[in-house]
Amino acid sequence: MRHPRNKSVAHRVAPVIATVATLAFLAACSSAPADPAEPAADGSTEKFVIGFQQPLGGQAWRETGLASLQALANSPEYKDKVELKIVRTNDNDAAQQNAAMQNLIADGVDIILFDPASSSGADAAITQAIAQDIPVIANGGPYDNDDVYVVSTDWANAGTIGAEWLLDNLGDNKKVAVLEGLAGVPLNDGTMPGVLELLEEGGVEIVAQGTNGWNEATAQQNMANILRSNPDVGGVYSFLTGGQGVPEAFKAAGLGFVPTVGGSGYNGEACELTENADAGLTGNMVFGQPAIYAKGLEQAVKLLEGEDIEREQFYAPLEITTENAGEYCLDDQPANFQLGYNFEDLDIKLDDMLTYYEGS
Repeated sequence: MRHPRNKSVAHRVAPVIATVATLAFLAACSSAPADPAEPAADGSTEKFVIGFQQPLGGQAWRETGLASLQALANSPEYKDKVELKIVRTNDNDAAQQNAAMQNLIADGVDIILFDPASSSGADAAITQAIAQDIPVIANGGPYDNDDVYVVSTDWANAGTIGAEWLLDNLGDNKKVAVLEGLAGVPLNDGTMPGVLELLEEGGVEIVAQGTNGWNEATAQQNMANILRSNPDVGGVYSFLTGGQGVPEAFKAAGLGFVPTVGGSGYNGEACELTENADAGLTGNMVFGQPAIYAKGLEQAVKLLEGEDIEREQFYAPLEITTENAGEYCLDDQPANFQLGYNFEDLDIKLDDMLTYYEGS
Protein backbone atom coordinates (compact mmCIF):
# COMPACT_ATOMS: atom_id res chain seq x y z
CA MET A 1 0.00 0.00 0.00
CA ARG A 2 1.07 3.55 -0.63
CA HIS A 3 1.98 5.49 2.47
CA PRO A 4 -0.62 7.85 3.99
CA ARG A 5 -0.38 11.49 2.97
CA ASN A 6 1.09 14.09 5.25
CA LYS A 7 -2.10 16.01 6.07
CA SER A 8 -0.15 18.73 7.83
CA VAL A 9 1.19 19.90 4.50
CA ALA A 10 -1.37 18.67 1.99
CA HIS A 11 -3.62 21.70 2.29
CA ARG A 12 -0.77 24.01 1.35
CA VAL A 13 -0.11 22.61 -2.09
CA ALA A 14 -1.41 23.67 -5.50
CA PRO A 15 -2.59 21.70 -8.57
CA VAL A 16 -0.30 19.55 -10.63
CA ILE A 17 -0.32 18.43 -14.24
CA ALA A 18 -1.64 15.04 -15.39
CA THR A 19 -1.11 13.05 -18.66
CA VAL A 20 -3.00 10.71 -20.97
CA ALA A 21 -0.44 7.92 -21.22
CA THR A 22 0.99 7.25 -17.81
CA LEU A 23 4.73 6.87 -17.55
CA ALA A 24 5.87 5.55 -14.21
CA PHE A 25 9.47 5.15 -13.26
CA LEU A 26 11.52 4.77 -10.12
CA ALA A 27 9.00 2.19 -8.93
CA ALA A 28 7.88 2.48 -5.33
CA CYS A 29 7.96 -0.54 -3.05
CA SER A 30 4.65 -2.23 -2.33
CA SER A 31 4.86 -1.92 1.42
CA ALA A 32 6.76 0.84 3.21
CA PRO A 33 6.51 3.09 6.24
CA ALA A 34 5.19 6.67 6.01
CA ASP A 35 8.58 8.30 6.39
CA PRO A 36 10.30 8.13 2.99
CA ALA A 37 13.69 8.21 4.68
CA GLU A 38 12.87 5.19 6.89
CA PRO A 39 13.81 1.84 5.34
CA ALA A 40 11.22 -0.91 5.00
CA ALA A 41 11.75 -4.48 6.13
CA ASP A 42 13.38 -5.37 2.82
CA GLY A 43 15.80 -2.45 3.07
CA SER A 44 14.04 -0.32 0.46
CA THR A 45 12.60 3.12 1.10
CA GLU A 46 9.18 4.49 0.30
CA LYS A 47 8.85 7.03 -2.47
CA PHE A 48 6.54 9.96 -2.92
CA VAL A 49 4.22 9.32 -5.85
CA ILE A 50 4.16 12.53 -7.89
CA GLY A 51 1.66 12.98 -10.68
CA PHE A 52 2.41 15.31 -13.58
CA GLN A 53 -0.09 16.33 -16.27
CA GLN A 54 1.12 18.03 -19.41
CA PRO A 55 -0.99 19.35 -22.29
CA LEU A 56 0.25 20.22 -25.77
CA GLY A 57 2.64 17.29 -25.88
CA GLY A 58 5.16 17.31 -28.69
CA GLN A 59 6.31 20.92 -28.48
CA ALA A 60 10.05 21.28 -28.02
CA TRP A 61 9.62 23.51 -24.96
CA ARG A 62 7.41 20.98 -23.22
CA GLU A 63 9.49 18.00 -24.34
CA THR A 64 12.60 19.62 -22.88
CA GLY A 65 10.76 20.52 -19.69
CA LEU A 66 9.51 16.97 -19.31
CA ALA A 67 12.99 15.56 -19.92
CA SER A 68 14.48 17.96 -17.35
CA LEU A 69 11.83 16.86 -14.85
CA GLN A 70 12.71 13.20 -15.40
CA ALA A 71 16.44 13.89 -15.28
CA LEU A 72 16.06 15.55 -11.89
CA ALA A 73 13.79 12.78 -10.61
CA ASN A 74 16.41 10.21 -11.59
CA SER A 75 19.33 12.16 -10.10
CA PRO A 76 21.11 10.83 -6.99
CA GLU A 77 19.35 13.36 -4.76
CA TYR A 78 15.83 12.38 -5.86
CA LYS A 79 15.82 8.86 -7.30
CA ASP A 80 15.22 7.22 -3.93
CA LYS A 81 12.53 9.73 -2.98
CA VAL A 82 10.13 9.97 -5.90
CA GLU A 83 8.12 7.94 -8.38
CA LEU A 84 6.65 9.86 -11.30
CA LYS A 85 3.30 9.22 -12.93
CA ILE A 86 3.23 11.30 -16.11
CA VAL A 87 0.06 11.79 -18.14
CA ARG A 88 0.17 13.73 -21.39
CA THR A 89 -2.56 15.22 -23.57
CA ASN A 90 -1.82 16.28 -27.12
CA ASP A 91 -4.18 19.26 -27.24
CA ASN A 92 -4.66 22.28 -25.04
CA ASP A 93 -7.98 20.81 -23.89
CA ALA A 94 -9.06 21.77 -20.37
CA ALA A 95 -11.62 18.95 -20.17
CA GLN A 96 -8.99 16.38 -21.10
CA GLN A 97 -6.65 17.83 -18.52
CA ASN A 98 -9.29 17.74 -15.81
CA ALA A 99 -10.06 14.10 -16.59
CA ALA A 100 -6.38 13.19 -16.62
CA MET A 101 -5.88 14.80 -13.22
CA GLN A 102 -8.85 12.88 -11.84
CA ASN A 103 -7.23 9.69 -13.12
CA LEU A 104 -4.08 10.58 -11.22
CA ILE A 105 -6.15 11.04 -8.08
CA ALA A 106 -7.66 7.59 -8.62
CA ASP A 107 -4.14 6.22 -9.05
CA GLY A 108 -3.34 7.40 -5.52
CA VAL A 109 -0.68 10.03 -6.13
CA ASP A 110 0.62 12.08 -3.20
CA ILE A 111 0.73 15.38 -5.09
CA ILE A 112 -0.22 16.65 -8.57
CA LEU A 113 1.77 18.99 -10.80
CA PHE A 114 0.10 20.32 -13.94
CA ASP A 115 0.83 22.85 -16.67
CA PRO A 116 -2.54 24.66 -16.90
CA ALA A 117 -4.44 24.26 -20.15
CA SER A 118 -6.82 27.01 -18.99
CA SER A 119 -7.25 29.38 -16.07
CA SER A 120 -10.03 27.39 -14.37
CA GLY A 121 -10.78 24.23 -16.36
CA ALA A 122 -9.28 21.85 -13.81
CA ASP A 123 -11.31 23.14 -10.85
CA ALA A 124 -13.33 19.93 -10.51
CA ALA A 125 -10.20 17.80 -10.24
CA ILE A 126 -8.60 20.28 -7.86
CA THR A 127 -11.63 20.23 -5.56
CA GLN A 128 -11.49 16.45 -5.55
CA ALA A 129 -7.75 16.44 -4.85
CA ILE A 130 -7.97 18.90 -1.97
CA ALA A 131 -10.85 16.90 -0.45
CA GLN A 132 -8.51 13.90 -0.42
CA ASP A 133 -5.58 15.89 1.01
CA ILE A 134 -3.67 15.78 -2.27
CA PRO A 135 -1.76 19.04 -2.85
CA VAL A 136 -1.84 20.57 -6.32
CA ILE A 137 0.80 22.75 -7.98
CA ALA A 138 0.30 24.70 -11.20
CA ASN A 139 3.68 24.25 -12.82
CA GLY A 140 4.58 26.21 -15.92
CA GLY A 141 1.85 28.82 -15.89
CA PRO A 142 -0.48 30.54 -13.42
CA TYR A 143 -3.85 29.19 -12.33
CA ASP A 144 -6.78 31.06 -10.79
CA ASN A 145 -7.56 29.00 -7.68
CA ASP A 146 -6.63 29.79 -4.08
CA ASP A 147 -6.16 26.10 -3.30
CA VAL A 148 -3.38 25.78 -5.86
CA TYR A 149 0.29 26.51 -5.51
CA VAL A 150 2.00 28.15 -8.47
CA VAL A 151 5.57 27.52 -9.64
CA SER A 152 5.82 29.37 -12.93
CA THR A 153 7.76 31.67 -15.17
CA ASP A 154 6.64 35.27 -14.74
CA TRP A 155 4.96 35.18 -18.14
CA ALA A 156 3.27 38.56 -17.76
CA ASN A 157 6.66 40.10 -17.15
CA ALA A 158 8.03 38.19 -20.15
CA GLY A 159 5.55 40.03 -22.31
CA THR A 160 6.31 43.49 -21.02
CA ILE A 161 10.09 42.94 -21.10
CA GLY A 162 9.88 42.42 -24.84
CA ALA A 163 7.47 45.31 -25.38
CA GLU A 164 9.63 47.72 -23.40
CA TRP A 165 12.73 46.62 -25.31
CA LEU A 166 10.96 47.22 -28.61
CA LEU A 167 9.86 50.71 -27.56
CA ASP A 168 13.45 51.51 -26.62
CA ASN A 169 14.85 50.21 -29.91
CA LEU A 170 12.38 51.46 -32.50
CA GLY A 171 13.60 54.24 -34.75
CA ASP A 172 11.42 56.96 -36.22
CA ASN A 173 9.21 54.33 -37.87
CA LYS A 174 6.66 53.36 -35.20
CA LYS A 175 4.68 50.97 -37.40
CA VAL A 176 4.73 47.55 -35.70
CA ALA A 177 3.41 44.11 -36.60
CA VAL A 178 2.29 41.89 -33.72
CA LEU A 179 2.09 38.10 -33.63
CA GLU A 180 0.47 36.61 -30.55
CA GLY A 181 1.14 33.04 -29.51
CA LEU A 182 -1.71 30.57 -29.21
CA ALA A 183 -5.14 32.02 -28.47
CA GLY A 184 -7.00 30.30 -25.64
CA VAL A 185 -3.92 29.45 -23.62
CA PRO A 186 -3.89 31.36 -20.30
CA LEU A 187 -0.36 32.69 -20.53
CA ASN A 188 -1.09 34.08 -24.02
CA ASP A 189 -4.52 35.53 -23.29
CA GLY A 190 -3.43 36.92 -19.94
CA THR A 191 -0.36 38.63 -21.36
CA MET A 192 -1.23 40.03 -24.79
CA PRO A 193 -3.75 42.71 -23.72
CA GLY A 194 -1.11 44.32 -21.51
CA VAL A 195 1.49 44.08 -24.29
CA LEU A 196 -0.79 45.81 -26.79
CA GLU A 197 -1.69 48.51 -24.30
CA LEU A 198 1.96 49.16 -23.48
CA LEU A 199 2.95 49.40 -27.13
CA GLU A 200 0.11 51.78 -27.96
CA GLU A 201 0.82 53.95 -24.94
CA GLY A 202 4.42 54.14 -26.18
CA GLY A 203 3.31 55.69 -29.45
CA VAL A 204 3.32 52.52 -31.57
CA GLU A 205 0.93 52.15 -34.49
CA ILE A 206 -0.02 48.47 -34.71
CA VAL A 207 -0.52 48.00 -38.43
CA ALA A 208 -1.01 44.22 -38.54
CA GLN A 209 -1.79 41.40 -36.14
CA GLY A 210 -1.55 37.64 -36.49
CA THR A 211 -0.38 34.55 -34.67
CA ASN A 212 2.82 32.55 -34.49
CA GLY A 213 1.20 29.39 -33.09
CA TRP A 214 4.34 29.01 -30.97
CA ASN A 215 5.98 27.52 -34.02
CA GLU A 216 8.84 29.11 -35.94
CA ALA A 217 7.57 27.91 -39.32
CA THR A 218 4.15 29.42 -38.62
CA ALA A 219 5.78 32.64 -37.46
CA GLN A 220 7.77 32.85 -40.69
CA GLN A 221 4.76 32.14 -42.90
CA ASN A 222 2.44 34.59 -41.16
CA MET A 223 5.12 37.27 -41.04
CA ALA A 224 5.65 36.79 -44.78
CA ASN A 225 1.92 37.29 -45.32
CA ILE A 226 1.98 40.51 -43.32
CA LEU A 227 5.00 41.85 -45.21
CA ARG A 228 3.19 41.53 -48.55
CA SER A 229 0.83 44.31 -47.54
CA ASN A 230 2.99 46.02 -44.90
CA PRO A 231 6.59 45.98 -46.19
CA ASP A 232 7.38 49.20 -44.35
CA VAL A 233 6.96 48.03 -40.74
CA GLY A 234 9.53 49.43 -38.36
CA GLY A 235 9.46 46.63 -35.79
CA VAL A 236 7.94 43.27 -34.90
CA TYR A 237 6.62 41.95 -31.60
CA SER A 238 6.11 38.18 -31.61
CA PHE A 239 5.13 36.58 -28.29
CA LEU A 240 7.32 33.67 -27.18
CA THR A 241 8.29 32.55 -30.69
CA GLY A 242 9.53 34.14 -33.89
CA GLY A 243 13.14 35.06 -33.27
CA GLN A 244 14.16 32.85 -36.15
CA GLY A 245 11.06 32.77 -38.33
CA VAL A 246 10.47 36.54 -38.40
CA PRO A 247 13.99 37.51 -39.59
CA GLU A 248 13.86 34.72 -42.17
CA ALA A 249 10.64 36.20 -43.54
CA PHE A 250 12.37 39.58 -43.94
CA LYS A 251 15.31 37.95 -45.72
CA ALA A 252 13.02 36.02 -48.07
CA ALA A 253 11.16 39.24 -48.91
CA GLY A 254 14.42 41.05 -49.63
CA LEU A 255 13.77 43.57 -46.86
CA GLY A 256 16.15 44.98 -44.30
CA PHE A 257 15.88 43.76 -40.72
CA VAL A 258 13.90 45.66 -38.10
CA PRO A 259 14.06 45.38 -34.30
CA THR A 260 12.43 42.06 -33.44
CA VAL A 261 11.03 40.54 -30.27
CA GLY A 262 10.66 36.75 -30.22
CA GLY A 263 11.17 34.23 -27.51
CA SER A 264 10.89 30.51 -28.26
CA GLY A 265 14.27 29.94 -26.67
CA TYR A 266 15.26 27.73 -29.59
CA ASN A 267 18.90 27.45 -30.48
CA GLY A 268 17.96 28.86 -33.89
CA GLU A 269 16.98 32.18 -32.34
CA ALA A 270 20.35 32.62 -30.71
CA CYS A 271 22.21 31.59 -33.85
CA GLU A 272 19.99 33.81 -36.04
CA LEU A 273 20.98 36.84 -33.99
CA THR A 274 24.63 35.84 -34.02
CA GLU A 275 24.81 35.19 -37.76
CA ASN A 276 22.92 38.34 -38.80
CA ALA A 277 24.22 40.88 -36.32
CA ASP A 278 26.56 42.38 -38.91
CA ALA A 279 23.61 42.70 -41.30
CA GLY A 280 21.78 44.85 -38.78
CA LEU A 281 19.53 42.38 -36.97
CA THR A 282 18.78 43.39 -33.39
CA GLY A 283 16.47 41.47 -31.15
CA ASN A 284 15.35 40.43 -27.71
CA MET A 285 14.20 36.83 -27.40
CA VAL A 286 12.43 36.44 -24.05
CA PHE A 287 11.58 32.91 -22.93
CA GLY A 288 10.80 30.87 -19.86
CA GLN A 289 13.04 28.01 -18.90
CA PRO A 290 11.34 24.68 -19.65
CA ALA A 291 13.19 23.36 -16.61
CA ILE A 292 10.51 25.13 -14.56
CA TYR A 293 8.97 21.64 -14.50
CA ALA A 294 12.00 20.41 -12.58
CA LYS A 295 11.72 23.38 -10.24
CA GLY A 296 8.14 22.30 -9.58
CA LEU A 297 9.35 18.82 -8.67
CA GLU A 298 11.87 20.29 -6.25
CA GLN A 299 9.15 22.34 -4.55
CA ALA A 300 6.73 19.40 -4.47
CA VAL A 301 9.25 17.24 -2.64
CA LYS A 302 9.95 20.00 -0.14
CA LEU A 303 6.23 20.30 0.53
CA LEU A 304 5.78 16.56 0.96
CA GLU A 305 8.73 16.48 3.34
CA GLY A 306 6.97 19.03 5.54
CA GLU A 307 8.72 22.23 4.51
CA ASP A 308 6.84 25.46 3.96
CA ILE A 309 6.97 26.73 0.39
CA GLU A 310 5.69 30.02 -0.99
CA ARG A 311 2.15 29.92 -2.33
CA GLU A 312 3.05 31.74 -5.55
CA GLN A 313 6.52 31.50 -7.07
CA PHE A 314 7.17 33.42 -10.27
CA TYR A 315 10.63 33.28 -11.85
CA ALA A 316 12.10 35.82 -14.25
CA PRO A 317 12.39 34.72 -17.88
CA LEU A 318 15.65 34.42 -19.74
CA GLU A 319 16.62 36.88 -22.48
CA ILE A 320 18.69 36.25 -25.59
CA THR A 321 19.78 39.57 -27.05
CA THR A 322 22.11 40.71 -29.79
CA GLU A 323 24.74 41.24 -27.11
CA ASN A 324 24.66 37.78 -25.50
CA ALA A 325 23.42 35.56 -28.36
CA GLY A 326 26.92 34.18 -28.92
CA GLU A 327 26.87 32.72 -25.41
CA TYR A 328 23.69 30.78 -26.20
CA CYS A 329 24.19 29.68 -29.82
CA LEU A 330 25.28 26.01 -29.93
CA ASP A 331 26.88 25.12 -33.25
CA ASP A 332 26.59 21.39 -32.53
CA GLN A 333 22.82 21.46 -31.90
CA PRO A 334 19.96 21.83 -34.40
CA ALA A 335 17.95 25.02 -34.78
CA ASN A 336 14.98 23.55 -32.90
CA PHE A 337 17.06 22.51 -29.90
CA GLN A 338 15.38 24.03 -26.86
CA LEU A 339 17.57 26.06 -24.54
CA GLY A 340 16.85 26.46 -20.82
CA TYR A 341 17.04 22.78 -19.80
CA ASN A 342 18.65 23.65 -16.46
CA PHE A 343 17.29 25.82 -13.66
CA GLU A 344 19.21 27.82 -11.09
CA ASP A 345 20.92 25.43 -8.66
CA LEU A 346 19.32 22.19 -9.85
CA ASP A 347 22.46 21.32 -11.84
CA ILE A 348 20.74 19.33 -14.60
CA LYS A 349 23.31 18.19 -17.13
CA LEU A 350 22.63 18.29 -20.87
CA ASP A 351 23.45 14.60 -21.35
CA ASP A 352 21.10 13.62 -18.51
CA MET A 353 18.27 15.68 -20.00
CA LEU A 354 18.84 14.19 -23.45
CA THR A 355 18.48 10.69 -21.97
CA TYR A 356 14.76 11.39 -21.54
CA TYR A 357 14.19 13.82 -24.41
CA GLU A 358 11.67 12.53 -26.96
CA GLY A 359 11.56 15.52 -29.28
CA SER A 360 13.02 15.70 -32.77
